[in-house]
Amino acid sequence: IKKPVTLTPLGPGFPPLGGDAEQRTAFAFVGLLMLFLIFLLVRCFRILLDPYSRMPASSWTDHKDGFERGQFDYALV
Repeated sequence: IKKPVTLTPLGPGFPPLGGDAEQRTAFAFVGLLMLFLIFLLVRCFRILLDPYSRMPASSWTDHKDGFERGQFDYALV
């Protein structure tokens, strides 16, 4: 006796697409993680290819006082 074959878009032997709500939620979460990973990879490669394009012309210490640059005088209170 043969089992009835259910036709799916991927062919016989594969489970039907869609699944239950839990499976769809898991696939959506994995898909979002993949998109985020691709976004981060593209951003990292852009920084690696041209690291100085997004750097400001002045450094962060240009407008600081001596105290803020780390030239402390430790005082005993």
